[in-house]
Amino acid sequence: MNVKLGMWSFLFKYKLGELRRAYQAAREASESELAAIEKKWQELEAAVAAGTATITEEDEDGRVVVDWGEQAGEAVSEIEGIQRIYREAFLISLFHFWERELLTRTKKKKISDYEAFAFLKKSGLTPMEAQLTALRLAANVAKHSEGDSADKLFKSRPDLFDVEEMLKWNDKPGHEYLLITEEVLEGFFEAVRMSGPGK
Repeated sequence: MNVKLGMWSFLFKYKLGELRRAYQAAREASESELAAIEKKWQELEAAVAAGTATITEEDEDGRVVVDWGEQAGEAVSEIEGIQRIYREAFLISLFHFWERELLTRTKKKKISDYEAFAFLKKSGLTPMEAQLTALRLAANVAKHSEGDSADKLFKSRPDLFDVEEMLKWNDKPGHEYLLITEEVLEGFFEAVRMSGPGK
């Protein structure tokens, strides 16, 4: 490995590691909240089974004023919404990190997938082409919703969309149907790591 590639490898791994640690911190925070809700719910179920608590509370006229099951469901839904937001945010950040690295190394202002892969191969690297293309398209969908990127991504990776919901509304692929799970995002992180220097 030459000196320039060695320096790039060091900086690349360091910056990618920072981004991944930031994602993991956000993920752990939301998972901790979900675990706390689950623990409280299990405690309530145990109390209900023991006859010392109820799932709902009523006023003196018999009207339900508190539904603990409903509140727990709303709390879980809120956290899942937060998870969707930060996964998409890190998806976009990951792509921009990858794009900046390539633009810096090639001294270009804009670069196509073909040019990027050719540069990486010339540098002795083995880009995960399909995954990196999907990363770019998914980031574009997260930013711009419907359009060419959404259509291309749906054609190559329909698993990244809620197809059932799309069919329900007879709609085109777009941001509202994009499915970026933990597994998908981790896969993109790994594709960038394996395609860069010093894997």
